[in-house]
This record gives sequence, C-alpha cells and structure tokens, in this order.
Amino acid sequence: METRANYILIGSVTLAAIVSIFIFVYWLVQDSVGQKFHYYDVLFQDAVAGLNNGGDVLYQGINVGQVTDIRVDDDDPSRVRVTVRVQERNDFEIRSSSEASLQMQGITGVAFIQITDSGGGGEVLPKHGAGEGPFPEIESRRSYLQAIFESAPELVAEVQGTLEEIQLLIGGENRELVTAILQDIQTTTGTIAARQDDIDQTIASLSEFAGSLGEASDTLLQMADDVGSIAATTDELLNEDVRETIASIDLAANAFANLADDADRILRRNEDAVESFTHQGLAQLGYMVTESRSLIATLDRVAQRFESDPSGFLFGGGQTTGEVEIPE
Repeated sequence: METRANYILIGSVTLAAIVSIFIFVYWLVQDSVGQKFHYYDVLFQDAVAGLNNGGDVLYQGINVGQVTDIRVDDDDPSRVRVTVRVQERNDFEIRSSSEASLQMQGITGVAFIQITDSGGGGEVLPKHGAGEGPFPEIESRRSYLQAIFESAPELVAEVQGTLEEIQLLIGGENRELVTAILQDIQTTTGTIAARQDDIDQTIASLSEFAGSLGEASDTLLQMADDVGSIAATTDELLNEDVRETIASIDLAANAFANLADDADRILRRNEDAVESFTHQGLAQLGYMVTESRSLIATLDRVAQRFESDPSGFLFGGGQTTGEVEIPE
C-alpha cells in the first residue's frame, strides 16, 4: 500500500513538471502565436560583418522582425543577400521607397538591420510568406559605420605614414635643429618676460597716442566742417555776384542790340541823304577845309602886321603895304 502511494506521488510530481514546462513554452511563444510575417531580401554591396541569423530587424527604431538567412548572392558574388522576416503590423508597410542599412548597437555591439522610409510615398512591396519566393527586394544603402570600418585601414595607413614622417623630422640631424629652435623660443619668451614692464609701457604709450589721435581727428573733422561752411558761403556769394554780372552784361547786350537796331533804321531811312553826302558833301567839305586854311594864313599875317605896327596898320602910317584881299 505504501509502495503504491509513492508511485502515485512520483507520477503526480512528474505530470506537474511536464505541465509546467508546457506552460512556460507557451508563455515564451505566445507573442508569436497568431502573428503573420512577410519575407524580404536585402542586397548589401559591402560586407555584413557582425550580422548573424536571428539578428534584429528594426523599422524606424522599432523591432519588427529577425534575420532568417545570410548568403552570398548567386548572380553577383560581391554582394550579400540577407533574408529578413518582418511582422505584419497596422502602423507601417514596407514600400519601394524604404531603405535598409547595417547598423551596430554601439561601436562593439552586435549588428542589426535598420529599415527607414524617406516618406517618398512609394508603392507597397508584395507580401510573401515563407515558401512564396522569390521575395521582394528592399533597397540597401551604405551606413556611416560601414564607411568608417571600411576606411579604417586607409586611415591607419595614413596615420602610420604621418608618424613615420614625424619621426624622420625629429630624428637624427633634425633633432638638433628642433632642440635649437626650442631653445631659441625659450630664450625669446624669457626676454619677453624680462621686458614685460617696457612692453606694458609701450602699450600704454600707444594707447595714449591713440587717444590723442582720436582727439586730433575730432579737431580735423571740426575744421573740415568749418572749411565746408566757408566754402559753401563763398560759393553762394560768388554765385550771387556772377549772377548779377551776367544780368548786367545781359542788359548791356540788349541795350547795344537796341542801339544797333535804331542806327540801322536811321541809316535805312536816310540812305539817300547819306549817299548824297558821300558823293557831293565830302568834296565840298574838302574845298571848305582848303579855303579855311588860306583864310587862317591870311588872318595870321594880318595879326602879325597889326602886332608889329598897330598905328600904321590902323591909320595908314609906316610901311606901305599892299591891299589885303579877304576872300569872301
């Protein structure tokens, strides 16, 4: 009876353990029970170091699936084809504008695939199940981390070359030159430190000179303003005098023009008289001038005789003179 009771107890414990295992497994897989997944291929042009099967697939940072297969592409051995399983959700869809890139969780973390969408509004890619290949392809782009890793050897080589050049620069004969340069720099800095007071005084003098120069510039500006005012006043006076002079010249020119017009009218009105005077009057005027000269000569002789002998001239005494004919 006791043996039978022990068997019942052992059987009950075993059955309870089996039921607990089934409950635990169901709890682990309950999130994936009833969910639907779609499969896509991503072609990477570069190496996918650090990416393994079962790696996470994120969409805009949200975990939406896993990596199911990694292999070299059959058509192009330089590319890597990665198959991913993406959970069907209502908040996003994989479109032709979506891009996949290889990312790292930290610098030394595991690799995962990040899917992003530029918002270009591309068409929704076909949704295939696990056995419905070939799967639609998601465009891949090179991540910054991949670029850094791939350029790391070149960067290391450049750093090594730079270090070698530095060693050549400071090694051997150049080391003595560098030491001499450093000593000269030390001597110069020591001299500058010793002449700090003189430098401070020079700076103070320059500051005073700058102040004086500022005051002088203010004075020069004031003088320039005064000269400008004087020049403006002089310009106004000259302009007034010039205007008055021009007005006077204008009046004189108008008067002279009027006089010339009057003279022209007079000449036109007396054209016949002027012509007669030119032909006859001038000849008569010449004859009159000749007769006038003879008369003046005769009168001069009479005056001389009268002055030399007034009584004889008046009363007939003294020298006998001939008759003086006075022309009519």
